[in-house]
Amino acid sequence: MSAVEMIGAILMIAVSILVTVFIMFQNPKGDGLSSLAGGSSFMNGAKDRSVDAKLNRLIRILAVAFFVVTIAVYAFDIYL
Repeated sequence: MSAVEMIGAILMIAVSILVTVFIMFQNPKGDGLSSLAGGSSFMNGAKDRSVDAKLNRLIRILAVAFFVVTIAVYAFDIYL
């Protein structure tokens, strides 16, 4: 395993952990099981929506970064 592959693997692990953490920070979109018990969930106005929008954007950027790092490591392994 070359140094570039090791760096790529470390980057992929870091990005995947970040994606997982940021997904857990998001507010749930639906009621889930709380709707069965009669509970209700609601958004706290525009602030929550803007935070969710920022988290969604960050998750998309990290997902693209993961894809790019994966392809770059694979290409480096094959062509160099």
